[in-house]
Amino acid sequence: MASPPKLEDCRRVLAVEGYSDLHFYAEFLEALGQLEGVFIKQFNGRQDLATKLEDFLTPHLLAVKDAIGVVVDADSNAAKIALELSQLLTSLSGQPVTAGDWTTGEPRIGLFVTPDGHSSGEIESLVWSAWALDPANAKSRQCVESYIACMKAAGFEPRSQDKGLVSALLAVRNDEDPRLGPGARTKKVFDFSRPEYELLRQFLTGF
Repeated sequence: MASPPKLEDCRRVLAVEGYSDLHFYAEFLEALGQLEGVFIKQFNGRQDLATKLEDFLTPHLLAVKDAIGVVVDADSNAAKIALELSQLLTSLSGQPVTAGDWTTGEPRIGLFVTPDGHSSGEIESLVWSAWALDPANAKSRQCVESYIACMKAAGFEPRSQDKGLVSALLAVRNDEDPRLGPGARTKKVFDFSRPEYELLRQFLTGF
């Protein structure tokens, strides 16, 4: 297995919320032919990312990289998250940063708020939507949704509906590790060419 790339060896940097996100976006970038030369920096959740991003994006790092992207979950308020991080990135880079787009200066700075820039949710919301709307998955979708509904009836409800659905799916399709990132590594479950991924594809293609 190849060693993960080092920060100093990569011209592009993508900051994400955590370990599972690191693997998911690595697979997504690989599918786009964009992974080479990218260092993916994982934090310990969105709050940790927001707190430590200023320390990570030093003037030196900004001076030596070609592009720096940040991808975070909207959770309950996409507009609030987009505003807070765009203001922070604007302050750090000296360029006007708008969520969903890339700046044209040096380095290029980009921000994307999943699932689609304006809806509440997380990357799992986008992944579940894309998978569930594929006609080929209709029967499996019924099975997964029935299981989650049954668990709710028994008094056990996932904190995040979409994370619960994705994890339930991967508990069978990738039982060694049912988290999103490791599940994406199997290359058998998620089709990144689905139209639901178009906004994320556009953003990461611009990377």
